[in-house]
Amino acid sequence: MTTLSDMHEGITGEVGGMIKEGRHQKGRSPGLHHNSAARLREMGFYEGQQITVVQNRGKGPLVVKLQDSRVVLGRGLAMKILIRNNQI
Repeated sequence: MTTLSDMHEGITGEVGGMIKEGRHQKGRSPGLHHNSAARLREMGFYEGQQITVVQNRGKGPLVVKLQDSRVVLGRGLAMKILIRNNQI
């Protein structure tokens, strides 16, 4: 498996899961909790879905095709999406 952020443009893979993180993130107030996996599910990312990288310039946001939509993801979130069966 690899992360979505490591995939090249035009490559299709399958969402294999998401990297979970701790409850607190550096730089955030101690009372704030952020769960990237839950946020990604709310955006429509689920295990087993096909995903194609439309744009990945190596820095900055990625554009991906998920179902019939194009989604722009920040690199931080893209680094938390695990991809399997990809054709790097």
